[in-house]
Amino acid sequence: MADREGTVPARDSGGSRTVRRAVVAMVLIGLSSFTVVGAATLFAAESIAKRTALAEAARSAQLMGNVIFKPAVPRLIRGDRTARAQLDEAVAARESEAGVVRVKVWNRQGVVLYSNEHHAIGMSFPLNDDVRKTIDGHASWADLSDLSDEENITEPYGDSRLVEVYVPLDLASGERLALEVYFTDDRVAIARDELMRTLVPFSILALLLLLVTQLPVSVQLLRRVSQADAERSRLLANALTASERERRAIARDLHDGVVQDLAGAGYALEAVRADLPPGTPASTGGMLDRVSEVLRGAVGSLRTLMVDIYPPDLTEDGLPQAVELLAERLRREGVAVTTTVDVRAALGPDLAAAAYRCTRECVTNILKHAEADRAWIDVTGGQERLLVVVTDDGKGPGTALGTTGHLGLQLIRDTASELGGEVTVAERPDGGTEVRTVLPVPS
Repeated sequence: MADREGTVPARDSGGSRTVRRAVVAMVLIGLSSFTVVGAATLFAAESIAKRTALAEAARSAQLMGNVIFKPAVPRLIRGDRTARAQLDEAVAARESEAGVVRVKVWNRQGVVLYSNEHHAIGMSFPLNDDVRKTIDGHASWADLSDLSDEENITEPYGDSRLVEVYVPLDLASGERLALEVYFTDDRVAIARDELMRTLVPFSILALLLLLVTQLPVSVQLLRRVSQADAERSRLLANALTASERERRAIARDLHDGVVQDLAGAGYALEAVRADLPPGTPASTGGMLDRVSEVLRGAVGSLRTLMVDIYPPDLTEDGLPQAVELLAERLRREGVAVTTTVDVRAALGPDLAAAAYRCTRECVTNILKHAEADRAWIDVTGGQERLLVVVTDDGKGPGTALGTTGHLGLQLIRDTASELGGEVTVAERPDGGTEVRTVLPVPS
């Protein structure tokens, strides 16, 4: 076994691989974050630009209504021809300055009182919701439009994306009209481009700075965690090694001390029994026989205990013999045991030791807690994995190795984990417990 050699190989390369995988995962997460933040920033820039441009267009339309149309529209209604000429001149000036494309003034009856497209003046249309909301609700609002309304189908901007604004006009006479103004979407494009030049680079640079500043700290933390895991593995290996050394020392002391003394006492009693003079009461001879039998049983029990404490070499053909010795412990307590050991791969000392430890711990648990009548021990393996399954028909997992605080199981699980395997505890379909250990076989 590996513990007989006194050391367990270190796994620094595994820790390094873990750190590398974690760093790669962090970088991939960072790149994904860049993509998500970039897309979200683009969406936010578009939304902010739209709101900003619409608000600015609404203010411009309100200013036009108050400064230009309120004084001129009453004269226009009275038939003053100079009023329309003044409005045409003012709108033409704002076509180049403010990006004005179309202007209409509506009354409550759906009649176009003014338009910079003169053919629409005097035309009547069903009053749409936009005009009604502006006149009846005294509401100003703006949105993106494509001039696709019925009253605009004859205009040459039908496929353009424009900013549509409605503002109310309250005349001195008390009549309320609606001013409809269309602007080009240059405002939206300019606002979007400005935000793209400022907001998006700032967001990306902030994320990049965060990643660059946190990556060294994260790598350091990962290395510390890896080192702590390696230290834990080393301490576990040392604990197992120390345990094996202590077991070996106890087994040696038993073999060289108590077992030899008891065996010698048995031989001495046999010699005394043979040298009893004639006429010695039969009870004396019977007592000597009983003491000899007790001594022989004690020696046998101690030899079994020595095997449990320090099993034989598990390499080569030692594992089947060791498993059979463990099964004998159960049989002596009245538990019927079926064993199967079929390993078709060369097991290293670590792997064989782990398989034996798991089997021994399960057997001990069956004896102490399961109250089972039958048990099955199966150790099978090929070129890829070693499978150890110990099953009983006892009281079930409530008393099995899965109970909290079971040090033996924890050691087994840690050992299996170090070897890349796992230990599972489950309830047997017909009642009882199944402990399954899966260990990979090194290539």
